[in-house]
Amino acid sequence: MAIIVIVDDDPAIRLIAGEMLRHEDYAVVEASDGAEVLEVASILPIDLVILDLQMPRKDGLETIAGLKTAHPDVRILAISSGDHGEGRALLRTALDIGADDALPKPLHADSFAHAVTRLLATPAADSPTANTASSSD
Repeated sequence: MAIIVIVDDDPAIRLIAGEMLRHEDYAVVEASDGAEVLEVASILPIDLVILDLQMPRKDGLETIAGLKTAHPDVRILAISSGDHGEGRALLRTALDIGADDALPKPLHADSFAHAVTRLLATPAADSPTANTASSSD
């Protein structure tokens, strides 16, 4: 069973995304910021991190760098809202520094489920970066 960590400072996002993933029989762990997911990654064999980019303490971009250095095989799905242009720019930057895919918030069930399934089926080194953030500009 794949272990997925949802990292978002908004508990509602963690709850909704977590329920969607649990419904698909994934093991789900929640973290409220980047520092927390790095601690989790040091003790659990994580398969996928769903990572908000705008968080206090340690933001998503710093977290991507830390995860890819310490755990290069973990796949990362970056998510972000914010204003339309700023959110898309953050998602593109996340892809540039190592995220395997990116989706804007609010998450839509079908595209979210498809991204998770595809990322878990693809080794990290082979993950495509064709995604909503970079293909819809």
